[in-house]
Parts: sequence; structure tokens; C-alpha cells
Amino acid sequence: MARRWVAFIMLYVHLASCNNENSVKDPTPAVYEPSWTYKCVPDEGCQRSQSPEPTANYTGTVYESLDLCRTVCGRFGGIWPRPVTAALSSQTVKIHPNYLRFDLIDAPVETRELLAKMTQVTASNLVDECDGNVTEIVKTPVIVYITIKTPNTDLTWSTDESYMLDVQNKEANIAVHISSETVYGTRNALETFTQLVTADKPDYTDHYKCGLRLISGAKIRDKPAFPHRGFMLDTSRNFIPIEDIKRMLDGMATTKMNVFHWHATDTHSFPLESSRVPQFTRYGAYSAYEIYTAEEIRELINYARVRGIRVVIEIDSPAHAGNGWQWGKEYGFGDLAVCANKNPWRSFCIQPPCGQLNPANPNMYKVLRDLYKDIAEMLAKPALFHMGGDEVFLECWNSTQDIVTYMENKGYERNVEGFIKLWAEFHSTALQIWDEELAEIGQSDQPVMLWSSELTQAHRIQKYLNKDRYVIEVWEPLSSPLLTQLLRLGYRTVSVPKDIWYLDHGFWGNTKYSNWRRMYSNVLPVDTNMLGGEVAMWSEYVDSQALDTRVWPRAAAVAERLWSNPSSGASVAEPRLQRLRSRLAARGIPSDVLSPGWCSQHDARCL
Repeated sequence: MARRWVAFIMLYVHLASCNNENSVKDPTPAVYEPSWTYKCVPDEGCQRSQSPEPTANYTGTVYESLDLCRTVCGRFGGIWPRPVTAALSSQTVKIHPNYLRFDLIDAPVETRELLAKMTQVTASNLVDECDGNVTEIVKTPVIVYITIKTPNTDLTWSTDESYMLDVQNKEANIAVHISSETVYGTRNALETFTQLVTADKPDYTDHYKCGLRLISGAKIRDKPAFPHRGFMLDTSRNFIPIEDIKRMLDGMATTKMNVFHWHATDTHSFPLESSRVPQFTRYGAYSAYEIYTAEEIRELINYARVRGIRVVIEIDSPAHAGNGWQWGKEYGFGDLAVCANKNPWRSFCIQPPCGQLNPANPNMYKVLRDLYKDIAEMLAKPALFHMGGDEVFLECWNSTQDIVTYMENKGYERNVEGFIKLWAEFHSTALQIWDEELAEIGQSDQPVMLWSSELTQAHRIQKYLNKDRYVIEVWEPLSSPLLTQLLRLGYRTVSVPKDIWYLDHGFWGNTKYSNWRRMYSNVLPVDTNMLGGEVAMWSEYVDSQALDTRVWPRAAAVAERLWSNPSSGASVAEPRLQRLRSRLAARGIPSDVLSPGWCSQHDARCL
């Protein structure tokens, strides 16, 4: 029996030995190290390798990083919005922010303080590529030579924002030459410069490691197609904290948008502090913590200016004015606003809560003057102001005895045209007050903006609104002829078609969501009076918790349309938009996803 067990054991050992000799080695490494590479393929973009390559080092058109590949691949690399012309090297050179210098000798003295702040933002954006920690130290000097031709630091619709940017790599030195007419052209060039840089970091490492790579040679000539490239944010329906607004400004600067249209007040709330009329926030703010102080407003305006952005404050009127205005009787001023919070709301306004200013009450204009004085003193010179002007609900005024009596005394009939006269009278008076307050602080008359409305329809606008004083923001759908009609009549216009450039559509009622491709496809008319356009974020159904992904990257699609007005379609633009999305993330700006991850690693394969 014992001999049989010995034989069995010997047979088992022999079979085990044979199995070991013939077995296939387990291909799974002890530790998984992602090691894909990316190849720049002409007319396609960046394509991921078919299999991981553990010892990959980028050579020629093959790169270890998707961001690095996209930075150099294609005619315009990873630049957003697309420049007019660009010649980019496919080679890169390592740099470090500690060895970056800005030469301001050829910049006028008047521009240097603002320019210095702009260069600080540039350096910060470069560090952000490495999540705030550039570990790979290289001592290659990078000197940015800046030439600005004019000392003017005003930002207006006539400001020249064009620039020239050259990058040269000579004898282990990097020279970047920027030339522009104005400091704002240089700011745009500095933004483009940051987009020629990308992080160089491995996908997998036991220790954090990150360096920066700059395209070693570039020649870019660029200018915007439209002078008004705006983003509108509503902070009345839901309060948006100031730090979130600043983040929106950072995204605007990254995409070269230059107008922040701040829809600061509405019937819902009045969060904008007025030093002369503290009742506005006392009666209109949602809470003591949901107020924009005068100091914060001024700081935000300066923050925007450093980023090449003009802040346009909107005080919607005479409609869209309720909470914040309801204190008049208590202070002996009478009704400053009528129909405020009145029910049933459908009989007195477009959406709850109701409220419209009372043009029959002289005290309303006195209070409005104090508010205008505060705003005029805060805005950057020359001041651009938005007076709202849309959706006056005639039944509200018609149901108010003070207004009915006032109209009878003025000889205005109680029909549509009679109320239109009252409406136009309000704007005429408000404009006169605004002009007088600007004159008080040494500014000449400036154009003001109005939303399109019944008052701006082609058959009546010339009777009531001077085309030299008013810029009309047309928010009607694409099917409306109003934009073309106003251009034909000689009115300067800004386009924000609600059925395609409203970011809140698709989240309520029968509205339709526009993806970035649809937004990108909208082409504006070519006309000297076509100032540009805006993308609008109304806040009935969004607050700070969802703001970023509701706005980005869709707003960037509009930004490129307004800067470049490209003839090519969205499909060609998508790889660059993917690169922009990773850039926004590096700068702390979350944005919505564009595609499945596989598609983002294989340009043009999912079209």
C-alpha cells in the first residue's frame, strides 16, 4: 500500500512539472501602468495608439499626452477661438514659469499698470496647467517682448483688439514677440500664448511630476470678427455668489469674450447695493448674505478689465421691477412700482412675481436718478449701461388708477399706441437722467442698450428711439425678421436669438436645448451695424451649484463664432474644443462633457 502512495506522489509531481513547462505566462503586469500614445494624423487629428507602449517616448508626430498632441496637431493646434492665420511648429521646448520674463519697454507708460496685472494672470494660467505645481525645473529663458502702439486703456466697441504673436527658439533662448495697437490686443495675445503651452506629465507615476512644454515656433496674426462678444448672466432669479461670477469671467477671458452683461435685478430680487438708496437691497435682497456690495461690484469691474472684459450692468425697466421697489409708500414716496407681487399674476405680468415702475410718480424718477448716479460712478469709463426695456405688460399700467389719470391728463389714449407713448416717455426721461449723471462725472453722452420689444418693432422704433443713442439687443427667434429690419433702418444691434443662444432653453416648458454644435452653427449677418452677439444664462432654473456645466463649453462655441466667424463647421472645431475643455478644467472651471472618452481619444472617429 505504501509503495502505491509513493508511485502516485511521483506521478503528480511529474505532471505538475510538465504543466509548468507548457503553461502560458500571465500577461497581466503586477501594477497597471497606462501607457497609451497619441499620433497626430493629418486631416483627422489625434489618434490613440492601438496598444499600450510601456516605454513610449514621443518622437515626431507621436506624443505621450493627448493634450500635448492637441496643442501641436492641426493648422490651429489647440487655440480657441480659432485665429485668423497661424503657422505652428510640431516641436516643443520645455519651459518653467520661474524663467519667464515680460519686457514692457515698448509699452506706453499709461498701459503698464494694467499690463502688469495681465501678465500676472498669464503666469498664473501657465502654472495651472500643472495643477499649481510645476516640478520639472528647466532654466531656458523665455522673454516676452511687448509692443503697444497707443496709450488708450478704454475698452469700447471701437477698440482695436488685433495682435501679432511670434515665437522663436534661438540658441537655447525663447523669444516671444507681441505687437498690438492697444493693451487689449496684447491681452488677447497673452491668452493665445498660454494656449501654446501644455502640461508634460505621465499618466501614471508613483510621485507627482509635471513640466511645461511650449510650441517652439509660431507665427499668428489675429483679430476679432465682431467687437461685442458677450455673456449675459442673470443674478436676480437666483443669486450667484461673486466668486462664481469671477469664475465665469475667467472662462470668458480664456475664450476671448469681452462683454459681461450683468442682468443684476428683476422683479424677483434686487441684490445690487446702492449707497444712495439702501432700501433696494433692504427690501429686495433674498437675504443679508445675498447682496453684491458696492465694494464688491467695483472690484469685479476691475477684475474683468484686467481680463479684457467690459462690464455692462443692466437695471431692467420699466417692467421687471418689483421687489426692491415696494417701499415707496412707507417712506412717503408713493408707489414707485405698481403691481408688485400682485395676484393672480397672469393678469399683470409675464412671469411671477409681477412689478413695473410707475411713470406717473415723479418720485420714481428721483430714486432712479440716485441709482443711476451710483452705477455711473462704478462702471469703467466710458460707461456702457443697459436699461432693459422689454416685456412691459400693458394691463398692469391699465389697472393702476394713478397711471390711468396721468395718461388722461397727457392726452394719451388707453389703447396700445397710448401705452406705447407712455413707455417711450419713460425711456426718454430715463435717458436724460442718465446723460445728466454721466455729465456730472465728466463723461459725454454714451449709447445705451435696450432689449427688443413692442417698442422696437420696425414700424414704430424710428418714432420713439434715436438710432444714435440706442443699441438694440434682439432676442427674438431666428425666424423673426426684426434683426434684419433694424439693421436696414440703421440701428446698431446685438444678437441673442432665444431659440439657439439661450442657455436655459431645454430646461423648462416647450423650449429646446441647444448643444454646442447648434450654437456654433448660427451665423450673424454681415453689416457695419451688427456689433456682435451674446449667449444668455437666465437663472430661473440654475444657481451656483449647476452654473459651470450649464454654461461651458456651450458658451465657448458662441465665443468662437463671434471671434472667428469660421466658414468651417463644428466637426472640424471639436478637437480644439476638447483641448479647451481640459484647459478650463486646469483653470478650475468645470464644463460639460463633449463625448464618450473613447471618442475624445480618437478625433473624427465618432462623427
